[in-house]
Amino acid sequence: AFAPSPATKTRSTMTAANMVATESEFYIDQNRRNLMNLILVGSAAVTVGGLAVPYALFFVPPGAGDGTGSTPAKDALGNE
Repeated sequence: AFAPSPATKTRSTMTAANMVATESEFYIDQNRRNLMNLILVGSAAVTVGGLAVPYALFFVPPGAGDGTGSTPAKDALGNE
């Protein structure tokens, strides 16, 4: 009759125990964490600042005539 062949390991199988890494392999020291946090906060600040500054400046009124070459308003007779 039919008899199955004995099981042979032809390919390597990874078990959970083989994939677990030790703590020393993935440990990030405090200096590197601080640097990563500074990069994150700095990039967020540049992005938010780049959007917030023009938005805020929209609500600041332009300055009064300060001698920059503007022409004062005159009446119908040409008087200031």
